[in-house]
Amino acid sequence: MEKRRISFISALFFLICASLASQGGPASQGGPASQGGPASQGREASPYVTQIRVESRNNLIRITWIDSPDARGPVYIFRSARPFISSIPANIRPVTVRYGVQYYIDDTDDMENIYYFIAASDTSGRRYDIIIPQTNSANVNLSQTQTQTQPAAAGTPPVPAAVNIQSPVQTTQGISNLRASGDGERAIITFNTTSPDKNAVLYRSMQPVRQPQDLLNAVIVQSGITSPFVDFPVPGFIWYYAVIYEEEISSGNMGIWPGINATTTGVGISSDQTAEYSLRPIPLPMLALRNAVGDGFFLPEVIEPLPLSAEAAGMLRNAMMTAKVPLALKTPRVFVVDLQSPSSGEESALFQIVNEYFCFLDWEGARVQLQRYLSLQRSRDVEARARFYLGQTFYYTGNYREALLEFLFIRSLHPVEANNWIDAILTAMIS
Repeated sequence: MEKRRISFISALFFLICASLASQGGPASQGGPASQGGPASQGREASPYVTQIRVESRNNLIRITWIDSPDARGPVYIFRSARPFISSIPANIRPVTVRYGVQYYIDDTDDMENIYYFIAASDTSGRRYDIIIPQTNSANVNLSQTQTQTQPAAAGTPPVPAAVNIQSPVQTTQGISNLRASGDGERAIITFNTTSPDKNAVLYRSMQPVRQPQDLLNAVIVQSGITSPFVDFPVPGFIWYYAVIYEEEISSGNMGIWPGINATTTGVGISSDQTAEYSLRPIPLPMLALRNAVGDGFFLPEVIEPLPLSAEAAGMLRNAMMTAKVPLALKTPRVFVVDLQSPSSGEESALFQIVNEYFCFLDWEGARVQLQRYLSLQRSRDVEARARFYLGQTFYYTGNYREALLEFLFIRSLHPVEANNWIDAILTAMIS
């Protein structure tokens, strides 16, 4: 009986060991873990990326890192205006980059201080939200144009540069035949696209754009463009252009093909061509009223004041003595689209300003961020929404004149909302 029990325990132990080995036990000696599982024998598991590096130039930020050998699924890049400490805010939607790419180019949208966190995942989709400062999280302060990086350890291979590995078949399915020509003070950009429903972003640079890294020296002219597009660059310089789909920028897999979606010949706008437009028209002469009336009729030099009637004087006196009713402020308004996190592009920074300043009623902070955001050229709809929020910040801080100008600016795009706010501002100005 005792021998049968020992045999049963030995068999049970053998079955457990075999089951563990078939379900992804320790990897073979000296090799990486398979399927994003545990680390090799004799090495501690590290399910997180390392050596994060952030470089900024103009309105673009390039992020590089070393993928984890133990988590071979896609990486998730989170961006915030506040540091990542112990957890990830629920309202931030990450950008997904496939395993092995090890770089991503982000649009800063004129934010001053940006924080990044890169989370690794395994092939089954499990994400490891392990925040390690200066290893898989870092920040960049654009006002100081300095980057914070993690120094590479001795003997660590360098991060591979961004390489365009898209096939010629994919080239013919996107932007093609991009051309730029000068027409007086304008530059006319034309291109062909097989996906007109996609959002195309136009870049302008003073240097030829031959690879994704060259976009660090370029600026975004406008997103959502169609062909032909008219640009008004600064005269006296040579300009180069590139057109890329926004979804390629979001995924970090941007393809640059000179002569296809990037111009190889620069466009020059001469400063002499715009000189005639800078001349002010000659003002009309002042009209002498005495010379305009017939003989025998003269206006008096001093107009005699007419006294108010007793009834009008009484009404004015009662109006001046009436106590003022406290002003009831209008409720803040937010567009639904700005409460849903976009994947990237110029709308992502507006989403963060709205959700991190405006929704918390930080009117002064929201005003500063919105004015900085609008210092760069934006697409028509995004600019109108940003000015809609900026007008509200002026309203709640008592700057009614500035608020009125903002809502007058966007009234053609959002007439109902703008008119409601204009009525509220005029009421506040006379209260």
